[in-house]
Amino acid sequence: MLKANQKQDDIKLKIVVHQKIARLLRDTGNSECIEKAQSLEKEGYRARTLDLRKLGLKPNDVLAICDILKQEKAKNSDLIQSISFSYNDLIGDKGASVLARSLPSSICELGLVDCGIGDEGGREILHWIKTLPNLNMICIEQNNFSDQLKMEYGLFKKKAPDRTVVF
Repeated sequence: MLKANQKQDDIKLKIVVHQKIARLLRDTGNSECIEKAQSLEKEGYRARTLDLRKLGLKPNDVLAICDILKQEKAKNSDLIQSISFSYNDLIGDKGASVLARSLPSSICELGLVDCGIGDEGGREILHWIKTLPNLNMICIEQNNFSDQLKMEYGLFKKKAPDRTVVF
């Protein structure tokens, strides 16, 4: 009985998170975000994956999404296990810094391809992912990284051969 109640609570929490993120996306007024909001509302609680690719998201949008996840993280730490912000080229260093400070440690997969991230944000992401016990994969290629930072990602990849690191 207790386990069944916990499962129902988890489902309710996932629905709330999807609804909050859908509302935030709808409020941007961006047609891609509105379409994604409708998709999130339709899929409801089933997904532990959050695909936010190609939505024209800005650092403030990323912050608002992270705030939603942070509020709910204390209640259920594995609510979202895979998240992609790929192809949102306005995220930049500011958005990358927000992600490194705010995403839950339960993240197993992270997509940040072509997000306009430079060395500052890329370095913060690198330091953060080193602390993630469950990370299996990060795709962070097509950003504005120096050769030095690419080398640092390469060293991380060598030290963590069980993780997929695409940079």
